[in-house]
Amino acid sequence: MRRGKEDSEQTRAAIMDAAELAFFAQGFPATSLEQISRAAGVTRGAFYWHFKDKTDLLAALHERSFVPQEQIIKFITEATDDDPLAGLEAAVPCILRSFEEDERQHHMFRIMSDLSIGKDGAEWMAKIHADMRATFCTITTKARDNGILQAELTPEEAAITLMVSFNGVISEWMRSGQAFRLCHFGTSFLSRQIAWLRLRDPGA
Repeated sequence: MRRGKEDSEQTRAAIMDAAELAFFAQGFPATSLEQISRAAGVTRGAFYWHFKDKTDLLAALHERSFVPQEQIIKFITEATDDDPLAGLEAAVPCILRSFEEDERQHHMFRIMSDLSIGKDGAEWMAKIHADMRATFCTITTKARDNGILQAELTPEEAAITLMVSFNGVISEWMRSGQAFRLCHFGTSFLSRQIAWLRLRDPGA
């Protein structure tokens, strides 16, 4: 029984590994289930035992690669009451270092940046982005409620600023062929962005 479970887990991992490389190399829409199954050395039936379709497989790849950052941000959201911006700033080096050192996350970021991902994939990506924006918005709403968000910004605008800043620095690092040190530069850049979100004189 245990051997059967191990074999099933190995088959699932093989399908995910093959799909990750195929999506990265030729894009999500252009990759067929037949190509993934052949590269993984499994039948189509085995594929459908583990995943209902390509979008389901994409979601599993995202969960495998992006959970660490999301867990860090969600932990900050739930645990940091007095100064959520400081909590986020403290987590930035860990988030960027995790991405910088993990080639699997590089693959997923490139896959998810493919604007031709197709209707099903686009709908799934929209939900992922909406969830992350909501998480950032929880952080910035706490900052506003605690009197540390600058008055000119709504929590929604501040959340968008954070989303653009995080995605922008990672996108440029990827686009440039890793031409700069992501953790070093990104931490400094994002610290300045977070500082800009703060109320200039909280005691005023």
